[in-house]
Amino acid sequence: MSLDLAELLHRSSLFTELSQAELETLVRSAERRDFGRDEVIFAINEPADGLYVVASGRVKVSIPSSEGKEIIIATLGPGQIFGEMALIDDEPRSASVVAQLASTTYRIRRADFERILELHPGMARKLLRELSLRLRRANAQMESLVTLDVVGRLARFLIDLARQHGQLLGNGWVAVRRPTHQDIANSIGTTRETVTRLMAELEQRGQVVNEGKMSYLREEVLRREGE
Repeated sequence: MSLDLAELLHRSSLFTELSQAELETLVRSAERRDFGRDEVIFAINEPADGLYVVASGRVKVSIPSSEGKEIIIATLGPGQIFGEMALIDDEPRSASVVAQLASTTYRIRRADFERILELHPGMARKLLRELSLRLRRANAQMESLVTLDVVGRLARFLIDLARQHGQLLGNGWVAVRRPTHQDIANSIGTTRETVTRLMAELEQRGQVVNEGKMSYLREEVLRREGE
């Protein structure tokens, strides 16, 4: 367990400055927490208790709309962090996080992280860069909601999902575990029924292949969209 977390922390740009001894200290203080699919990790407005690292699975970060509907603003997988705003201020959680798949996380308490931060001030800059990246992604998501039609938003969602969480199969295709149609709808601002209809249309056009809970996209599409 400890070696797995140490490897995750070592791969994260936020923790690259730490020595092996410091990593091991952080690992010993971290708390492993396992969550079933759709289980709440923490809810918006709850008191903040530290930073989380995703070890396996996938989680979704969401906020409620003015009508009380769920708006998914990010999905995060192994090696990614969440709850980092708790390390900057003493405010309650600004969003809810739920396990989109069965997930294992590690919680690093605020006090433990602050001790490491005092020894490595450069980590603060990296934390700010991570927050800036999240903000840019949120801005891009809002822009797509304004400028793209629902088909374009769905295509963009699937491409981003495959780029962030997909597995290269070595045969020109990328496989990714697909969220529920309701979660997709909550991410792109439409209804579950519309997502179901459009997924079938995209498959008929040969732009995506769906098998069970998996979706498959061509690598060339991801490369073209990334240019």
